[in-house]
Amino acid sequence: MKFPLLLLLSAAAFSFAQWGGGGGKTINDYKKVSISGRDVHVYAPSGLAAKSPLLLSFHGMNQDPGYQQNNTHWEAVADTAGFVVVYPRGGEGYSTWDIGGDKDTKWISEIISQMIKDYDIDPKRVYMSGFSMGGMLSYHAMGKIADKIAAFAPCSGYLMQGAGVAMRPVPIFHTHGTGDDVVGYDGLENNLKSYRQQFNCPAQAEVQENWPHQGDRATLYTWGPCDDGVYIKHLKLQGRGHMPSQNEVSDIWNFVKQFSLDGANITPPIEIPTNRDSVFNGTFSDSLKLAGWNLQQHSGEGSLKFSEGKAEINVTKVGTNAYDVQMIQKGLHYEKGQSYKLTFEAYASVARTLEVNLEKDTDPWTSYIGGGKTFDLGTDKKTYEIVFTMEEPTDEDARISINAGLATGSVFIDNVVLSKASAGDLTGIANKVTVLNVERTYSVYNMKGAFVCKLKGSRMGDVQAQLNALNLEKGLYVVKDGLANRVFSVK
Repeated sequence: MKFPLLLLLSAAAFSFAQWGGGGGKTINDYKKVSISGRDVHVYAPSGLAAKSPLLLSFHGMNQDPGYQQNNTHWEAVADTAGFVVVYPRGGEGYSTWDIGGDKDTKWISEIISQMIKDYDIDPKRVYMSGFSMGGMLSYHAMGKIADKIAAFAPCSGYLMQGAGVAMRPVPIFHTHGTGDDVVGYDGLENNLKSYRQQFNCPAQAEVQENWPHQGDRATLYTWGPCDDGVYIKHLKLQGRGHMPSQNEVSDIWNFVKQFSLDGANITPPIEIPTNRDSVFNGTFSDSLKLAGWNLQQHSGEGSLKFSEGKAEINVTKVGTNAYDVQMIQKGLHYEKGQSYKLTFEAYASVARTLEVNLEKDTDPWTSYIGGGKTFDLGTDKKTYEIVFTMEEPTDEDARISINAGLATGSVFIDNVVLSKASAGDLTGIANKVTVLNVERTYSVYNMKGAFVCKLKGSRMGDVQAQLNALNLEKGLYVVKDGLANRVFSVK
């Protein structure tokens, strides 16, 4: 295919001095080998185990393996995580890649075969990353050799003539700066949207503002799970220009390492049940974080992030209505004639109000509690309560919405519980605010269903500290209190 020469020359003009490499090893510390007459540079940590993973890192146009290695230093991660790193060299002329035909994808297949032979790598755990035109090659490879590569991590590069068609749903971690003047950031959305549609990803991303990052202000967008349990992630770097992913290699590795070609996400995707009459992940455990919850923005602006075991809604621009910035969970079952009790803990960075609604998840968004209920929040955590009887026809895909759009600042939410109300719950209560400090008994089970112990506390948040204090094996545990089941992680 033809590629815009002016754009390629712009990429070629990007000088090494603009992006200085870190210390440590250089490309001379890599083993240089020839595969089908072309150079590749290979790094294998000492003591490498059999069936270890392989990561392929591709440079941009008019660059070389030394440039790519000096600006990523994958060996620093490989030494700790135990995998082989390969930096291939581009073709003749401007050191370009074939992003329209089969020349380079066939060569990549040869590289993989040679690494399997030389290092006994796991053929199901091969990962591909690339900068600029190397990122474009990553997208091209999705349509050619996705049967050989488990996950892809392009940086500052996408197919500018339009997204291709992937061989299968593939995991993608795309890093890009908003100040990129070579492969413009503005064209990225349509590219990622095409793959999200191909893989049947959720329309709404989970948005994590202020993603921990060195140098640039970063936002992480996550779509998933998509078909076959894959995820698409995009790390947006505010103001970053056309630069390799030096500061993002750990983020990339932590993503790609989860996936394998045998159809499995090595860390199993979180399955969120539907048509349920309890809240999923109302405790925001370390293992689940914000799973099951989504941020929606209308005329307001804000973000949703996991904050020390709680959900934090940060509103940066107020809207006309409370629901203009909202945190929601759908998939709930409200049965006609049944009474329910919703409790949750909340506080704010400054005193303010918060609206909560239990409603239909589709137009006309019917409220099942006669309209959103407003609560006065302070800076101290309290437990609030809504009790209601479902008067409308049974809804098998309803939702809870926590609406914060009328004031800026942060609202913190924890221990959201939906249960069937008892007669005592209904007496003298009509969607009121109260503070609950009743001691409960919690039963703890391991993930095989075996009983472990009983704990006592006034709220589910007390359980994590008690579990951490016990001499338990590391892993996930199910905690039941008669109202709901929740998963906690012991590290």
